[in-house]
Amino acid sequence: MKRSTWIGIGVVILLLGGWLGYRRLFPTTRTVGSLVPPGALLILASDRLQDTVSARTFRTEMSLRQIPVFDEARQRLDRFLYAAADTATVLKFVSGRNVRYSLHSISKTTLDYIFYIPISDSDQPFINRLTNPDPRQYRVLNHTFSGEKILDLVTRTNDPVGSFILTDDFLVGSVSGILMENVAKRMHQSLKISQPEPNFKVDSDNLAAISVRPDVIQSLFGNVGSLVRLFLPEELNLQFRQSASPSHLIGYAIDQIGNRRDVASLFADQTPRRIQHAYLIPQTTATLYHIGISNAARFGRSLNQLLGSASSDFLRDRFDQIKPAAKPLYQALGSDILLCRLESRTGALRQVMIITAQNGKQLADAYQQAAYQAGAKASPPKSFLGHKLLLLNVPELPASLFSSLFSGFSQSWITQHGSSLIVANSEETLQDYLQQVQRGAVWSADQRQADLLNSTLRPANFTAFVRLNRAHTTVPTTWPLAWQNLLDQVDPATGSPALANLENMAYQASYGNENIQSTVVLGRTTRRASQAVLNKLLLQKKINLDAPLLSAPIAVGGLSASSNQFYAHTNPGQFVLVTPEGDKLIQGTLDGPIRSNVLSIDFLNNGRLQYLFMTDQTLYVADPIHLKKAVAVQKIPLPTGLDVSYLARPRGNQQRNLVALAAHVDGHVYALDRQQRIFIRLMSAPHKNPLQLPFQVIATPTGMDVLAIQADGTLNHWQENGKQYPHFPARIERTNEEDSEIHFVGTALQPPGRSTIETITDQGQLLTLNSNGLIAKRTQLYRPVRRALFRLFPDEDLTNWQLLRLSDTEITVLDQGGERRFDVRALQSGRNNVRYHRLGAGVDVVSVKSGNFTTLYDLNGRIIGDQPIPSDFPITLQFDERTNEIYILTSAKQAVELFSIRLR
Repeated sequence: MKRSTWIGIGVVILLLGGWLGYRRLFPTTRTVGSLVPPGALLILASDRLQDTVSARTFRTEMSLRQIPVFDEARQRLDRFLYAAADTATVLKFVSGRNVRYSLHSISKTTLDYIFYIPISDSDQPFINRLTNPDPRQYRVLNHTFSGEKILDLVTRTNDPVGSFILTDDFLVGSVSGILMENVAKRMHQSLKISQPEPNFKVDSDNLAAISVRPDVIQSLFGNVGSLVRLFLPEELNLQFRQSASPSHLIGYAIDQIGNRRDVASLFADQTPRRIQHAYLIPQTTATLYHIGISNAARFGRSLNQLLGSASSDFLRDRFDQIKPAAKPLYQALGSDILLCRLESRTGALRQVMIITAQNGKQLADAYQQAAYQAGAKASPPKSFLGHKLLLLNVPELPASLFSSLFSGFSQSWITQHGSSLIVANSEETLQDYLQQVQRGAVWSADQRQADLLNSTLRPANFTAFVRLNRAHTTVPTTWPLAWQNLLDQVDPATGSPALANLENMAYQASYGNENIQSTVVLGRTTRRASQAVLNKLLLQKKINLDAPLLSAPIAVGGLSASSNQFYAHTNPGQFVLVTPEGDKLIQGTLDGPIRSNVLSIDFLNNGRLQYLFMTDQTLYVADPIHLKKAVAVQKIPLPTGLDVSYLARPRGNQQRNLVALAAHVDGHVYALDRQQRIFIRLMSAPHKNPLQLPFQVIATPTGMDVLAIQADGTLNHWQENGKQYPHFPARIERTNEEDSEIHFVGTALQPPGRSTIETITDQGQLLTLNSNGLIAKRTQLYRPVRRALFRLFPDEDLTNWQLLRLSDTEITVLDQGGERRFDVRALQSGRNNVRYHRLGAGVDVVSVKSGNFTTLYDLNGRIIGDQPIPSDFPITLQFDERTNEIYILTSAKQAVELFSIRLR
């Protein structure tokens, strides 16, 4: 063949290759991937996102539109399409189409979507309506950017609705004009062949698909620990399906292991498994980690290597220090290592680590030995509910043994429960944990949580689980601001933020040699209320008694449980046990009406909680004996002059026999010694003047403090040994001679986590004092013409506070800065009682009793319940987060009544 022929063939091949290469970079028929601007945080696809959802389905099932990221995408598309046509036309157009959405960052605080709707020639009538909308409402403008025509849909007043570009195959639109200009720019750029479009599969089994960048997942799960990012794959491509439970959706993914081989080696030869010890997970768990172990010896060797090469110098040095105790500890491990972060009303970190064991004694001994090698000193154990509680005062011991995923333990309070070792970061947290376990407020006893663990969550090596919308554990506060702004919008259909639709979020991972199998679980276990019962006051139980009550009924345990019991104190002085079956069993007599609050403590150290309360002359200890349906009542005489209206729980006290505190009319603080069964003076006030109640008990690393103010402005700050801190007692003086004498009718409070002290005079001077009692800030609040008194308004557990302005017939609740929240007027003179309840899960309630009825308000002044609650005495409130119900124990005439109110 001639040379010229070869040259011709070569030229043809070169031209053909060049043409194919050009078409590959600039195709005539574009895919969605060729239209998506670079830097998308996530790309999702679904053909059902715009489907309508019935009210019944909304209450009982989890649909795509209830997941916040999907819901926001749906709302953006709805706003655009419904501007062009009526509902029927829009649904006909969008139904069954695999619409894709990409999420992009516009600024540091703003995210928005682009949507990509596939179109064909048959859609031309709808396109015509979109480009020629009703001129009485909308008009379409256009401009050119990067050679592409961008159409802008605006209202008659020039408010933008959205911008869009029409290609041969897609309608591409966004609320953001900036993002549409990025699409136009993208259409004239070459494609990066190395970044193929995600292979989404949307069919009858797969409701939706989503591709997420790893840094996005890290930022959204960052609230549950910095090390969670090590367990995530480098890329996550999820296919969402309905789970076995209709209340949850599950996304599945298999991604390459990439640089996660160090984590995979930790789980080598570890069979993925479900959580085995659900009966040890308390109901108030807001965040949960789980590591599943099937081969303890192998896991211990892998963890040994990981900690030996830890990037943290502290962990590496600490592990070298405690290494001799680590091996027997790892060998004793059982199937589960659990870290529970409990719900916190104060924002304090409340953590419990549950280490299951093959040999419980060996595990406990090894853990203590590790603590002693790290510098902990032996201390005598405390007793609580039949458990020995031991303080190991050495920081970050769990992280030293199990990696910094388990950080947050400034000290270790440990106890053994069955064969498991329980480690808490404070004594109060451990006591709260044991109380929940004792009364069965655990996940295995909650059918919905049990179903979540046993059916919905998958077997896995690692699980990170978060319950959203919990008090001071809500995820969005730790998310980047741009995500908060995107997802905290109110859904017009429900009137609540999109995040309110989602309660549970879990990431699970199982590790192989080449791939990570990931599962993302989204849904809710809390029941939704139908409109028929929403916010209705419902009577759950009514027990008629033979005589009127002398005091408010006392709740024993949880009000929502089927085994709830009540104590009633009737007019002849009889102390009556009301059983769950409604039986009324007389247990003896009391020497007068109950004057104080009720304190539940392990007074007798018999593994049960006893209930302490005071009459005018006596402190009573009621010990429920459940098997015999009886109550053993013991009496302790009160010293003369003791204020019987308030009992306080000691916190952090080193004297283990002191179980309750009370104030004396001379300003002293007395403590109840359970061994001697007497009240002893613990703290003495230099000025004989009653303390303003409630006084505050503060747990410190060295023991217990008590902060209390007297009516004349004397502020006392005692240490546990009875001595006052330097500069105390401090006297709050008036500002000048013209001022009337300074006077206080409310408490002084050091808010948890703060060093300043807050209080207010009866005339409305809001005072902030520093740690030595000097006034750092003084603000005079507005005083109405009609005389009113001010006082600090703390919740019943003294974890937070508002301000209260009250007169004889009205009250005003103010925020901490003195700004009005709401008023309640037309109250009955002299027959009023107002209380602030923090019930957990972010539910804060103010109860206002006037006459024989009580009304509940949220902190915005909205009434909770459709009618007042009959109440001869102040009511008892509890919140059940499983059912979203407030339970109310009250009494009226000759009956004890239990009501409930279902929240949204």
